[in-house]
Amino acid sequence: MSEQALVEKPLGSGTIEGKSLIREIADSAPGAILVIGVAVAAYFTAPFLRQYPLFKTYLELKDFILAILFGIMIKNTVGVPKIFEPGLRFSTILTKTGIVIMGAKYSMAGLVKVGGPALLYIAIFLFGTAIIMMQIGKRLKMPTPLAACLASGLSVCGVSATIAIAPAVKAKNQDMAYSIAVVLMFGLLALLVFPPIGKLLHLTDAQYGAFAGVGIVNSAQVLAAGFGYSEGAGLVAGIYNIGRVLFLPFVVLMLAIMAASREAASGGDVVKINKYKLIVDKFPIFVLGFLFIVCLNTMGLFTKTEIHQAKVFMNWAFLLGFASIGLTTRLSDLKAAGWSGFLMGFIVASAKAALALAVVMILM
Repeated sequence: MSEQALVEKPLGSGTIEGKSLIREIADSAPGAILVIGVAVAAYFTAPFLRQYPLFKTYLELKDFILAILFGIMIKNTVGVPKIFEPGLRFSTILTKTGIVIMGAKYSMAGLVKVGGPALLYIAIFLFGTAIIMMQIGKRLKMPTPLAACLASGLSVCGVSATIAIAPAVKAKNQDMAYSIAVVLMFGLLALLVFPPIGKLLHLTDAQYGAFAGVGIVNSAQVLAAGFGYSEGAGLVAGIYNIGRVLFLPFVVLMLAIMAASREAASGGDVVKINKYKLIVDKFPIFVLGFLFIVCLNTMGLFTKTEIHQAKVFMNWAFLLGFASIGLTTRLSDLKAAGWSGFLMGFIVASAKAALALAVVMILM
């Protein structure tokens, strides 16, 4: 939602602000109702599909995955009229709220146990992928802004990382759209492929959660794929996702410096980088909320009933957020992306996922 500046008004002008708030709610209502409808449909369809052997044994589609798929089907068939668009703006808020509430499922000891190894794996894969993508982009003579967007999007957390790096490298809108399309389409394929792979290889919740947390790029799709396998896997994938988001400002800073060096070497315009400001601006504040909830749970301030209620709230926050993401995903972006970079992105993302799978099977 766009932020509005607060302007001092004389007494008696509250009705104007009240009308603005009412208008905001009224504008968002159609989209919110659509999101709820898609989420509820996914919630009730998932158990129904599990009655059939195909979906029970080979392709189990949990409600989280169905919410995204249903949204995509609606968006790319009948379409989503503009009247619904204002109510689809809250996907990021919903998923981040779900992550914060997820803290009620962890103690600090459990978080350290899972998070310690996670940070090591994440750091290696994130920085390694970013560097490799920049080198590939250089060899293919890809424009620096596009290479940086792809490197950021395929290494850290997809859409957010692409948006974060764009100003630092003077990326064009088509560069961002290109990168985001590659990330989202690979993640969509991963939603369908990763759970069957996990079941075929009999991965534990910890192994699969790490596999999804490292192998899938977009945050929402990581969570959907994780919880689509099991609740335990979803919780582990959530930790890996948080760890990856923590590295976001540092990976973006590294890529901005690499891009500036490459532009300087080629005689192009170089963007000045304020390193401290970039890190502060891109730091994920919602992670602090997650850690705060973990601390409260560690101190025993939540009862079993409250933890159960938190779980229900978390599930619905994710379900609604995923439905909203599906309703804003356009498959037509693939055409705008073009096939060369799209193919390169898929090859790198697939290689990263395969390596992640090998690592978790050998080391975990």
